[in-house]
Amino acid sequence: MPSLQVHTNDGRVYDVPLAQDKVTIGRSKDNDLVFSDNTTSRNHAEIIKTEEGFVLKDLGSFNGSLVNGESVQRVLLGDGDVIEIGLTKITYFTVRAEKDTLSESLDLAPDTDFEEDAQKIVGSSPQTSVSGSVDLLLAADASARSASYISSAGGPEQSKIRDDVSSLERTNKVLYVLYEISRQLNAIQDFNELLRKIMDYIFQVIDADYGFLVLTGEDDLDDLVPVVVKYKDEKDKGTGQLKASRTIIKRVIRDKVALLTTNAMDDSRLDYAKSVFMQQIRSAMCVPLWKKDTIIGVIQLDSVRLENLFTQDDLELLKAIGSQMAMVIEQASLNEQIREEENMRRRLERFHSPQVVEMILHGGQETKDNIMDPKEITATILFTDIIGFTSLSEKMPPQEINMILNQYFSRMTDIVFKYDGTLDKYIGDGLMAVFGAPIEKEDDAVRSIKAAQEMRQELETLRKEIGADRQINIRTGINTGRVVAGNIGSPRRLEYTVIGDPVNTASRLESIAQPNQILIGQETYDLVKDSFDINKVGSRKVKGKTAEVMVYEVL
Repeated sequence: MPSLQVHTNDGRVYDVPLAQDKVTIGRSKDNDLVFSDNTTSRNHAEIIKTEEGFVLKDLGSFNGSLVNGESVQRVLLGDGDVIEIGLTKITYFTVRAEKDTLSESLDLAPDTDFEEDAQKIVGSSPQTSVSGSVDLLLAADASARSASYISSAGGPEQSKIRDDVSSLERTNKVLYVLYEISRQLNAIQDFNELLRKIMDYIFQVIDADYGFLVLTGEDDLDDLVPVVVKYKDEKDKGTGQLKASRTIIKRVIRDKVALLTTNAMDDSRLDYAKSVFMQQIRSAMCVPLWKKDTIIGVIQLDSVRLENLFTQDDLELLKAIGSQMAMVIEQASLNEQIREEENMRRRLERFHSPQVVEMILHGGQETKDNIMDPKEITATILFTDIIGFTSLSEKMPPQEINMILNQYFSRMTDIVFKYDGTLDKYIGDGLMAVFGAPIEKEDDAVRSIKAAQEMRQELETLRKEIGADRQINIRTGINTGRVVAGNIGSPRRLEYTVIGDPVNTASRLESIAQPNQILIGQETYDLVKDSFDINKVGSRKVKGKTAEVMVYEVL
């Protein structure tokens, strides 16, 4: 049966069998897959069973859906495809077992419960911390001073000094691991890669034969997913499948404790734990992996050497690293959110003014969810077009034409953004802008007129720069009314735009305008008549309209 393996941004991993014909995905709780991060829309996407196979369909989400790194609207899924919904990654498998390579290398054996032994179980908490950087700075001096003391001191004093030195060494190891992880934190974007790097550093400070990192499922502690399996000697990878005790892992997660055994073969708590005997484990320790105040998995290290039994100090070191990883994981999640917001900002800045972008990004989740959904609004539409550009193009090389167009569009777009307008599209040598979408304001019509007037002024500046033999003029039409604004198009291509009769009228007004003339419709005139010097042109017949429209000119 096809299935999905879900990797959430906070490290949760779980499998979802595709047992139904449609699986809905989104932030709303009525979806089949609910992701709570704020980069996921309420109704983001769906996976549908078809005759060809399962198809991913984006539902007009704000941030879009990616498959193998590419934005898609509708795509047939193939085995191993990676879907990105907000901060969550989903891998699609036609046959799950063929891809589960980590599970093939680590078998979570269903061992029975073991007995209590409080002496070798210690509490664990996300608030557990190690000494600060001051201790690290003092470590060298303390070690130097203690070396001379040890040689002369005896009895309890020597023991205390040795304990102090041991504590400083453990502190330095923890700080070393956390420093190295944080140093690469911004460079590592994949959460699982970060966990693998953490395991590498743990092996640098703790002598273990092998270890593994297991994450919990979304809701079920029984759903344990191996993420990292590491060997001291990489040659041992091919020697067979590792056995891990599910009993030990569940105990650590359920009771929020860290467990250490220095003689696993004889430990009464591990009675009937077949994996211990099969692996000939002599010493083992298992600590929780925290995400804020929730355990999302465990790190376990094992030793098969009699001369290398883990100590209480080793357990404290691993426990401290596991606890402090909460901060590292939270930072990794925050970095991913920042990157997603930057991508969102870049997409929005192509069409919206900086002010509108900020309103969308900081307007709350409801704003983000609904901003691109088709809805009826009152907006003012502006069309502007270069007159006679076709004939001008016949006299000029294409490269020069491109240069002039780029200068023209760049300046005109900046003016649209200056007055909080939205760039709808470029149409050949023309431009369509909307004021009032995606966010309505009371002065949308006024700002559209101001933008048109400044465009006309900026054109004069551009005319002087491009030379007398390359003179261009523009005509502008503006109209206001009720339109539908939102993501509109086909499943393969959606774009944010506005449609409706007021849009058509604005386009027709632009087509009948004289060079450098700004024509507006009746609805716009009613909103701006007290703010500008306006002449009445009169009723005009325009293409596509059965009745004449009243036309006004902004001077």
